[in-house]
Amino acid sequence: MISLNSLVSVLAVLETARAVRFLGRVNPATKELTWPGTGVSFTFSGTSASIGLAAVTGNNSAELIIDGGEPTVISNVAGITISTPAGLAAGNHTVVFRKNSEALFGSIFVGDITTDGTLGPDVPPSNRKIEVIGDSITVGYGIGGLLPCVNTAALEDVSKTYSVLAANSLKADYSIVAWSGRGIIRNYVQATPDTSPTAPQLYTRYGANDADGSYTFPSSWTPEAVVINLGTNDFSYLGSAPNGSTVALRPRLDAAAYTAAMVKFVQSIEVHYPNATFFLLTSPMLNDGYPSTEDAQHTTQTNALEAAVTQLNNGTKAYLVDWPAQGSEVGCDYHPTPATNAAEAKVLASAISAALGW
Repeated sequence: MISLNSLVSVLAVLETARAVRFLGRVNPATKELTWPGTGVSFTFSGTSASIGLAAVTGNNSAELIIDGGEPTVISNVAGITISTPAGLAAGNHTVVFRKNSEALFGSIFVGDITTDGTLGPDVPPSNRKIEVIGDSITVGYGIGGLLPCVNTAALEDVSKTYSVLAANSLKADYSIVAWSGRGIIRNYVQATPDTSPTAPQLYTRYGANDADGSYTFPSSWTPEAVVINLGTNDFSYLGSAPNGSTVALRPRLDAAAYTAAMVKFVQSIEVHYPNATFFLLTSPMLNDGYPSTEDAQHTTQTNALEAAVTQLNNGTKAYLVDWPAQGSEVGCDYHPTPATNAAEAKVLASAISAALGW
C-alpha cells in the first residue's frame, strides 16, 4: 500500500515536471545540459526560486534571465544551486537558465526546482522551431575575446551567435547541436589525425556525452527550419611541421565529396523532419586568399553547397545562405566576433522569414 506521504511526494514530482520545460536537446533521463544553449524555463509566484545542481563537470558558462530582462552572466557555474537575485517583488516571475559554453568544457546536471511560493505553468513554447547544427562558429568559440586570446568556457557565449540572434528575432525556439573542431566528413586538421566523431555522428546523440544513436526525435520537437553550418574544419589541411614550417598534413578537401556528404546528411535528417526546410551556410572563416588563391576556399565551398542545394531540391526544400568572409577584427583563433555574428543573424533571419513566411 502506498502511504499518503509517498503519494504526496510523487504528485509533487509530477507537478514540477509539468511546470519546468527543458530548452534545447536535453535527455530527460539524465537532465544533463551538454549542448550549447540547453537549459530550463519555468514560472513561479513568490519572491525567490532556485535551480538545484545535481552535479557539475568541468567548466561551464551560463546565463540567468528573469522576467525577460538582461541576462546575468555566470562565467563559471559552481555550487549546488543557481538562485534568483534577491529583492524580487512578490508576484509572478519567469526564469530562464541556459548553458552558454559547449560540451567540450563540461556539463551541468539539473536537480530540483524550488521556490518560496508556487511553481506555475511554464510559458508555452513557440510554434516556430529552428534546429542548428554546426562547429565552433555555432558554439560561439572565443566570441568573448579579441585575437590574440585563448578560448575558454568563459569566453564562449552561444547567446551572441548568429543562430540564437536570428531565432530570437523571429520569436522562434531553438535547439543547437554543435561541437568545436567537427566537420561533416573530417574534423579539424591535426598532426595526428582526429578520429573522434564527426558532426553527423554527434547529431544522433541525445546529450553530447550520450551514446551514438541515443536521440529519440521526440514529437515535441519538430523544427520547421534546420540550419547547417559545417565545412570550416573539413577544408583545413595545413599544419606545422616539427621544424615550425607550414606543411600539408592531409590532402585538400574533395569538393564533390563534401557536396555528397552534405546531401546525405540532410536526407538523413529529413527522414525525421519530412516537412522541414534546410538552410546551408557558408563559413565566414573561409576566404579566397588563404591558404592560396588557387584554393579559393570560400568560393569552393559556396559552389559545393550550391550543388548540394540543386541536388536536394529534387524533393527537399533547401537554400544556400552566404556568410561573407569576415573582416580583420576577429575573436580567439580567428573566430567571428559578436558584430560579425549579428550581421549574419539578419541575413539568416531574412532567409528563414522569406522561405517560411514568418
